[in-house]
Amino acid sequence: QLRTPLAALRLRLDLLAADPDPDPETTGHELAGALEELARLSRLVDGLLAVARAENVVPVPAAVDVAEVARERVVAWHPVADDRGIVLEAGEAARDAGRGGGWGARSPVLAWMGEGHLEQVLDNLIANALDALSAGGHVTVTTTAITAGARISVADDGPGMSPEDRERAFLRFTTSNPNGTGLGLAIVHRLVTSNGGTAKLTETAGGGLTVDERFFPHGDD
Repeated sequence: QLRTPLAALRLRLDLLAADPDPDPETTGHELAGALEELARLSRLVDGLLAVARAENVVPVPAAVDVAEVARERVVAWHPVADDRGIVLEAGEAARDAGRGGGWGARSPVLAWMGEGHLEQVLDNLIANALDALSAGGHVTVTTTAITAGARISVADDGPGMSPEDRERAFLRFTTSNPNGTGLGLAIVHRLVTSNGGTAKLTETAGGGLTVDERFFPHGDD
Protein backbone atom coordinates (compact mmCIF):
# COMPACT_ATOMS: atom_id res chain seq x y z
CA GLN A 1 0.00 0.00 0.00
CA LEU A 2 2.84 2.39 0.76
CA ARG A 3 4.99 1.35 -2.19
CA THR A 4 2.40 2.39 -4.80
CA PRO A 5 2.18 6.11 -3.89
CA LEU A 6 5.91 6.18 -3.17
CA ALA A 7 6.66 4.83 -6.64
CA ALA A 8 4.27 7.33 -8.25
CA LEU A 9 5.83 10.19 -6.30
CA ARG A 10 9.36 9.10 -7.25
CA LEU A 11 8.39 8.90 -10.93
CA ARG A 12 6.90 12.39 -10.95
CA LEU A 13 9.96 13.87 -9.27
CA ASP A 14 12.32 11.98 -11.60
CA LEU A 15 10.47 13.38 -14.63
CA LEU A 16 10.78 16.92 -13.27
CA ALA A 17 14.47 16.47 -12.49
CA ALA A 18 15.22 15.02 -15.95
CA ASP A 19 13.55 17.85 -17.90
CA PRO A 20 16.27 20.36 -18.93
CA ASP A 21 13.71 22.93 -20.10
CA PRO A 22 10.58 22.49 -17.99
CA ASP A 23 7.28 23.86 -19.19
CA PRO A 24 5.55 25.80 -16.38
CA GLU A 25 2.16 24.18 -17.07
CA THR A 26 3.63 20.68 -17.09
CA THR A 27 5.66 21.41 -13.98
CA GLY A 28 2.56 22.67 -12.18
CA HIS A 29 0.63 19.56 -13.18
CA GLU A 30 3.36 17.21 -11.96
CA LEU A 31 3.77 19.11 -8.68
CA ALA A 32 0.03 18.95 -8.08
CA GLY A 33 0.15 15.20 -8.68
CA ALA A 34 3.10 14.86 -6.31
CA LEU A 35 1.17 16.70 -3.59
CA GLU A 36 -1.75 14.32 -4.06
CA GLU A 37 0.56 11.34 -3.63
CA LEU A 38 2.03 12.92 -0.48
CA ALA A 39 -1.48 13.41 0.89
CA ARG A 40 -2.28 9.77 0.20
CA LEU A 41 0.93 8.68 1.95
CA SER A 42 0.00 10.82 4.94
CA ARG A 43 -3.46 9.21 5.11
CA LEU A 44 -1.94 5.74 4.96
CA VAL A 45 0.59 6.46 7.71
CA ASP A 46 -2.10 8.03 9.91
CA GLY A 47 -4.33 5.02 9.28
CA LEU A 48 -1.58 2.54 10.13
CA LEU A 49 -0.81 4.39 13.36
CA ALA A 50 -4.52 4.36 14.24
CA VAL A 51 -4.73 0.60 13.54
CA ALA A 52 -1.64 -0.04 15.70
CA ARG A 53 -3.14 1.96 18.56
CA ALA A 54 -6.51 0.23 18.20
CA GLU A 55 -4.93 -3.23 18.23
CA ASN A 56 -3.04 -2.47 21.43
CA VAL A 57 -5.86 -0.71 23.22
CA VAL A 58 -6.83 -1.95 26.67
CA PRO A 59 -10.17 -0.28 27.42
CA VAL A 60 -10.94 1.08 30.87
CA PRO A 61 -14.74 0.89 30.66
CA ALA A 62 -16.86 3.81 31.77
CA ALA A 63 -20.50 4.65 31.24
CA VAL A 64 -20.96 6.55 27.97
CA ASP A 65 -24.15 8.22 26.76
CA VAL A 66 -23.98 7.03 23.16
CA ALA A 67 -26.91 9.24 22.13
CA GLU A 68 -25.11 12.38 23.29
CA VAL A 69 -21.84 11.34 21.61
CA ALA A 70 -23.69 10.59 18.36
CA ARG A 71 -25.32 14.03 18.38
CA GLU A 72 -21.95 15.70 19.02
CA ARG A 73 -20.21 13.87 16.17
CA VAL A 74 -23.04 14.62 13.74
CA VAL A 75 -22.77 18.31 14.60
CA ALA A 76 -18.98 18.17 14.14
CA TRP A 77 -19.35 16.60 10.67
CA HIS A 78 -22.16 18.90 9.49
CA PRO A 79 -19.84 21.39 7.73
CA VAL A 80 -18.32 18.58 5.62
CA ALA A 81 -21.73 17.12 4.79
CA ASP A 82 -23.18 20.54 3.95
CA ASP A 83 -20.23 21.36 1.70
CA ARG A 84 -20.90 18.16 -0.26
CA GLY A 85 -24.67 18.63 -0.40
CA ILE A 86 -25.31 15.57 1.79
CA VAL A 87 -27.94 15.39 4.53
CA LEU A 88 -26.44 14.15 7.82
CA GLU A 89 -28.75 13.66 10.78
CA ALA A 90 -28.95 11.95 14.16
CA GLY A 91 -31.94 10.33 15.82
CA GLU A 92 -32.85 8.26 18.82
CA ALA A 93 -35.23 5.37 18.22
CA ALA A 94 -37.78 4.41 20.84
CA ARG A 95 -36.53 1.75 23.24
CA ASP A 96 -36.48 -1.69 21.64
CA ALA A 97 -38.14 -0.27 18.51
CA GLY A 98 -37.33 -1.89 15.20
CA ARG A 99 -36.21 -0.04 12.11
CA GLY A 100 -38.82 2.54 11.18
CA GLY A 101 -40.14 2.82 14.75
CA GLY A 102 -41.13 6.12 16.34
CA TRP A 103 -38.76 8.62 17.82
CA GLY A 104 -38.54 8.86 21.58
CA ALA A 105 -37.66 11.73 23.90
CA ARG A 106 -34.00 12.57 24.36
CA SER A 107 -32.79 10.38 27.19
CA PRO A 108 -29.45 8.73 27.98
CA VAL A 109 -28.59 5.64 25.93
CA LEU A 110 -25.83 4.10 28.01
CA ALA A 111 -23.05 1.66 27.18
CA TRP A 112 -19.72 0.79 28.79
CA MET A 113 -16.54 1.45 26.78
CA GLY A 114 -13.18 3.14 26.80
CA GLU A 115 -12.97 6.92 26.82
CA GLY A 116 -12.95 8.38 23.32
CA HIS A 117 -13.49 5.06 21.56
CA LEU A 118 -17.03 5.75 20.40
CA GLU A 119 -15.93 9.10 18.97
CA GLN A 120 -13.27 7.31 16.88
CA VAL A 121 -15.77 4.71 15.72
CA LEU A 122 -18.35 7.28 14.63
CA ASP A 123 -15.78 9.55 12.98
CA ASN A 124 -14.58 6.67 10.80
CA LEU A 125 -18.11 5.53 9.94
CA ILE A 126 -19.41 9.00 9.11
CA ALA A 127 -16.31 9.78 7.02
CA ASN A 128 -16.73 6.52 5.07
CA ALA A 129 -20.42 7.19 4.47
CA LEU A 130 -19.81 10.74 3.25
CA ASP A 131 -17.06 9.53 0.90
CA ALA A 132 -19.43 6.96 -0.60
CA LEU A 133 -22.18 9.46 -1.39
CA SER A 134 -22.73 12.19 -3.93
CA ALA A 135 -24.76 15.38 -3.51
CA GLY A 136 -28.33 14.65 -2.43
CA GLY A 137 -27.37 11.59 -0.38
CA HIS A 138 -28.45 10.89 3.19
CA VAL A 139 -26.60 9.58 6.26
CA THR A 140 -28.48 8.80 9.46
CA VAL A 141 -26.87 7.97 12.80
CA THR A 142 -29.39 6.25 15.07
CA THR A 143 -28.98 5.24 18.71
CA THR A 144 -31.32 2.87 20.50
CA ALA A 145 -31.52 1.69 24.10
CA ILE A 146 -32.07 -2.06 23.90
CA THR A 147 -32.57 -4.67 26.59
CA ALA A 148 -29.04 -5.99 26.14
CA GLY A 149 -27.36 -2.56 26.11
CA ALA A 150 -27.11 0.02 23.32
CA ARG A 151 -27.35 -0.13 19.55
CA ILE A 152 -25.81 2.40 17.18
CA SER A 153 -26.34 2.35 13.44
CA VAL A 154 -24.90 4.51 10.67
CA ALA A 155 -26.99 4.12 7.52
CA ASP A 156 -26.52 5.70 4.11
CA ASP A 157 -28.39 5.50 0.80
CA GLY A 158 -25.28 5.22 -1.36
CA PRO A 159 -24.14 2.45 -3.71
CA GLY A 160 -23.73 -0.03 -0.86
CA MET A 161 -21.62 -3.20 -0.99
CA SER A 162 -22.09 -6.65 -2.39
CA PRO A 163 -22.52 -9.48 0.15
CA GLU A 164 -18.97 -10.61 -0.66
CA ASP A 165 -17.54 -7.14 -0.04
CA ARG A 166 -19.45 -6.85 3.23
CA GLU A 167 -17.88 -10.12 4.38
CA ARG A 168 -14.37 -8.73 3.79
CA ALA A 169 -14.93 -5.09 4.73
CA PHE A 170 -13.45 -5.30 8.23
CA LEU A 171 -10.14 -6.64 6.89
CA ARG A 172 -7.25 -4.21 6.47
CA PHE A 173 -6.72 -2.53 3.09
CA THR A 174 -10.12 -3.63 1.79
CA THR A 175 -11.70 -0.71 -0.05
CA SER A 176 -13.43 0.10 -3.32
CA ASN A 177 -12.54 3.79 -2.97
CA PRO A 178 -9.43 4.60 -5.04
CA ASN A 179 -8.56 7.38 -2.57
CA GLY A 180 -9.30 5.32 0.52
CA THR A 181 -6.84 3.47 2.73
CA GLY A 182 -9.03 0.48 3.55
CA LEU A 183 -8.24 0.94 7.25
CA GLY A 184 -11.27 2.80 8.60
CA LEU A 185 -13.56 -0.20 9.04
CA ALA A 186 -10.69 -2.31 10.40
CA ILE A 187 -10.20 0.31 13.12
CA VAL A 188 -13.94 0.38 13.81
CA HIS A 189 -14.11 -3.39 14.16
CA ARG A 190 -11.14 -3.52 16.50
CA LEU A 191 -12.41 -0.73 18.76
CA VAL A 192 -15.91 -2.20 18.93
CA THR A 193 -14.80 -5.75 19.69
CA SER A 194 -12.14 -4.64 22.19
CA ASN A 195 -14.98 -3.04 24.14
CA GLY A 196 -16.98 -6.28 24.10
CA GLY A 197 -19.32 -5.17 21.33
CA THR A 198 -20.28 -6.52 17.93
CA ALA A 199 -20.30 -4.91 14.49
CA LYS A 200 -21.89 -6.02 11.26
CA LEU A 201 -22.68 -4.61 7.83
CA THR A 202 -26.10 -4.91 6.22
CA GLU A 203 -27.90 -3.46 3.24
CA THR A 204 -29.91 -0.33 3.97
CA ALA A 205 -33.60 -0.73 3.16
CA GLY A 206 -34.01 0.80 -0.29
CA GLY A 207 -30.28 0.55 -1.04
CA GLY A 208 -27.07 1.63 0.63
CA LEU A 209 -24.97 0.43 3.54
CA THR A 210 -25.80 0.22 7.24
CA VAL A 211 -23.15 -0.39 9.90
CA ASP A 212 -24.73 -1.78 13.06
CA GLU A 213 -22.84 -1.88 16.37
CA ARG A 214 -24.10 -3.21 19.68
CA PHE A 215 -22.54 -2.59 23.06
CA PHE A 216 -23.48 -4.47 26.18
CA PRO A 217 -23.78 -3.62 29.88
CA HIS A 218 -20.58 -3.70 31.92
CA GLY A 219 -19.59 -7.26 32.66
CA ASP A 220 -21.82 -8.83 29.98
CA ASP A 221 -20.45 -10.80 27.00
